[in-house]
Amino acid sequence: MATKSSLDGLKVLVTRPEHQARSLCDMVVNAGGEAIAFPTIDIVPIAVHDVADLNKQDIIIFVSQNAVIYFDSKLKQMLANDVLNIAVGASTATCMQQHGFHAIVQASPPAGTESLLAMSELDDVDGKQIVIVRGQNGRELLAETLTERGAKTRYIEVYQRALPVSTQQMTKQALSAERIIVSSVNSLVNLCQLLGKENIKNKHLIVVSNRIKQYAIEQGFKHIDVAEDASDHALMQQLLNKGGATNGRK
Repeated sequence: MATKSSLDGLKVLVTRPEHQARSLCDMVVNAGGEAIAFPTIDIVPIAVHDVADLNKQDIIIFVSQNAVIYFDSKLKQMLANDVLNIAVGASTATCMQQHGFHAIVQASPPAGTESLLAMSELDDVDGKQIVIVRGQNGRELLAETLTERGAKTRYIEVYQRALPVSTQQMTKQALSAERIIVSSVNSLVNLCQLLGKENIKNKHLIVVSNRIKQYAIEQGFKHIDVAEDASDHALMQQLLNKGGATNGRK
């Protein structure tokens, strides 16, 4: 268990959407750090109209916690009792449990499309009906690969991402951070737009996947660590490993 002084006043920028940031911010504070909440994505729910044959789906895949949160309870009631519920990772699986899903199968760390596609449950899907619950304009790799494997795939898009508005005071506080937690490529794109890439490219990033790390490298970031998964505990562990008093500051 981390001691109160483990982060020794380290300033940590948490870029998650506002409704998902509180728990991680509290953990940073409890570990002796200073949490700066700076959402880089606003999540806006959207109405779902195409729900035909939802009860005939063999597999439903949730690719994020937001996908679970904004999946209407009425849609959940339409699913077949024997549908296979798949989560992209541990945090999404926990969120699914909280929303009444059972018999959940989750991808191995690190959470992401590649880990989903490596699952044995998604290896032999010829003829299977699969629905992917996500936000608008997500990656196409998952659906494309499952279709190549013979599945009949479709999307249910339940939210869209928007760029938040930040004040001058919020920007000034964000730029004082010594570590920045980034949970998606889209989040990093917006972060660079909100704060200016040149102002933050020498900051130390903690990301949740190698895909985000690779994108960050392409954008000129040099100090990047990858957490084991997207959960609060994994991110805190990475912070304590790299950011605390015992490791010094960069």
